[in-house]
Amino acid sequence: MGERESSAARTNQPIPPACGIYYYEVEILHKCPKGPISIGFSAPDVRLSRLPGWEKNSWGYHADDGWAFPGHKDGTAYGPTFDTGDVIGCGIDFSLNRVFYTKNGGFLGLVFENVGKTTEIYPCVGMRQTHESIRANFGSSPFRFAIEEHVRTQRDIVWGNIMKTRIDWGLLGLGLRNLEEERKVVDNDSKLMVDDDFDGEGARAPLRKLVLSYLAHHGYARTAHAFQRQCADRSIDVSDRTRINSKADLPDDEVKMAVDDAPAVASVPGPPCDSEFGFDSELNTRLSITNAIVRGDIDTALALIEVHHHTVLEREAGLVLFRLRCRKFVELVLEAGEALRRVKEADRARSTTPKVVMLPTLDGEDVVGTLDGVGAMDVDDPSPEALFAPSPSVLITSPSSALAMTSPTVVSTPSSSTTPAHTVLSDAARASLHTALSFGQTLEADYKNDTQPSVRTHLRRTFGVVAYDDPIAAGGEVAEIAGQAARNSLAAEVNQAILESQGRPAHPALETLFRQTGACMTQLGLLNVGSVAFADVRREFIEGFVM
Repeated sequence: MGERESSAARTNQPIPPACGIYYYEVEILHKCPKGPISIGFSAPDVRLSRLPGWEKNSWGYHADDGWAFPGHKDGTAYGPTFDTGDVIGCGIDFSLNRVFYTKNGGFLGLVFENVGKTTEIYPCVGMRQTHESIRANFGSSPFRFAIEEHVRTQRDIVWGNIMKTRIDWGLLGLGLRNLEEERKVVDNDSKLMVDDDFDGEGARAPLRKLVLSYLAHHGYARTAHAFQRQCADRSIDVSDRTRINSKADLPDDEVKMAVDDAPAVASVPGPPCDSEFGFDSELNTRLSITNAIVRGDIDTALALIEVHHHTVLEREAGLVLFRLRCRKFVELVLEAGEALRRVKEADRARSTTPKVVMLPTLDGEDVVGTLDGVGAMDVDDPSPEALFAPSPSVLITSPSSALAMTSPTVVSTPSSSTTPAHTVLSDAARASLHTALSFGQTLEADYKNDTQPSVRTHLRRTFGVVAYDDPIAAGGEVAEIAGQAARNSLAAEVNQAILESQGRPAHPALETLFRQTGACMTQLGLLNVGSVAFADVRREFIEGFVM
C-alpha cells in the first residue's frame, strides 16, 4: 500500500461489557521506520481505511510517537514508542469505561474516558506501511502481562466500594409474623447503618437477625443455639426478640442440623419465648415433623401435622397430603423389600449349611455322612421374592397394573426343613408386602378421579417402585423417588407449607436477599454495567467457600 494510505482490521465479534475487563496482546513482528502502527478499539461503523484513534468512536495507541488518540487527530502523549519484537497489551475496564495498555508485561496506565458507554466496541489494529506485520493473541497463548492479578486487584476495589455502601437495615422485614410487628422493627432500626467500622454493634445486630431468621426457617435448631451461645460468649447483647430459649433440652456439646433427632415438644421445659423467628415450642414441633419425614416415618409426621397444623393438609386442594401419602406407600414398599432381603439372606445361609444324613451300608449299618452341593438339594417354601416383584423389564403402564402384578396370591406349604426362624421371616415379608399393596390400592382408589396432570404423573412414578425388589439400587427415576433425596425434598416442602400457613414468608430474608442480589446482577449485566462482573455473590459466598 502507499505511504499515505492506512488500513485497519477489527474482530468480527464485539466485546461483552459484562466481562468486566477485556484484554488482548499484539506482538510486533515487523515494523517499518516511522510506521505508525495503532492498537486499540473501534465501533462497528468506523471506517477501516483510517488508523484507530483518528476516527470518531475509535481509540488508539500509536507506535511511532507513543501518543494516544481518542477519536480525532489531536492526541496526547501517553507512553513509550514501540518497535519490532515488542508485545503491546490493550485492555478495557468496563467498571471505569477506561482503556489501559501494557508494554512487554509492564502496565502503562489508564487512558481515554467513557469508552464503550454508548456503542459496542471491537479490538482493532491499524497499519500504514507495506511489509509490516503483527500477531494478535486473544488468550490462545499465555499473556506477557499478569492480567489475572490485575483483575483480582480491580475486583477487590469494587468489593471494597460495595462494603462501604451504607445500608438502611430498617427496610428489611426479617421473617416477621405481620406488618404491625415489621413496622415496629423498621421504626427501631431505620437509623442503623453500616459505617466504615464494620465491627460496630449497629451493623452486627441486623446481621444476626438475618442469620437467626434463616436458621429458624430451615429448622437448624442446634446450630441456632450454638450461634446464640457464641454471641453471648462475645458479650454481644442479643435482643429479647431474637433470644432463643436457653432452657431447651439441647446438649451443649452438639451442633447438628435439622436432620438430627429433635426433642419432643413435651420435653422442652421453660416458659415460651418471643416467637418472632419461631425459636419456641412451634419450632420443636416443626422439627419433629420434618425429621420424621427425613427418617421415612410418615405416620408420625401425619399425626403431628393433624394435631398442630391441620390446615396444611388442606392447602392447594390437599396436595401436601397427597404427596405424604405417596411417600408412605414408597416407604411401605421399601420396608417390604427389606423384609424380602432378610428372607433371601436366610435362604442363602441355609443353602451353605452341610446336610447330615444316614447312609445305609451293605452290612445294614448306618454311617453318618454329609452331603453338599447337588446331593444336598432341599425343597423349601416358595420364596417371598416370587410374591414381590416381576422383572424390572416389565413396563408399568398404570397404577392398577403395577399393583395387580404383585398381588399376593401364592400359598405355600412349609416343608420339613423350614426352621421356625425362617417361617417368621417369611411371614413378616408376606405381611409387609400385603400392607404395602393394600395401602397402594386404597391410594389409587382415592385419587382415581383426580385428573390433574401433576397428580397422575406422581402416582405413576410412585407405583413404579413395585416393579423392583430394590428400587434404590435400580437407579434412574425409580431411585430418585425412592431415595433419601426425595425424603429431604418432601420435608423441605412440608416445612415451607407449615411456615406459609402461619403467615411467615416462603423464603427467609437472607435467602431473599441473596436471590434479589443475583437478579440485580443479571439485570445490571444486561444493561452493560461492567462492574457487575466483580460482584458475583454466588462465586464469592457459595462456590468460593471452602469448609
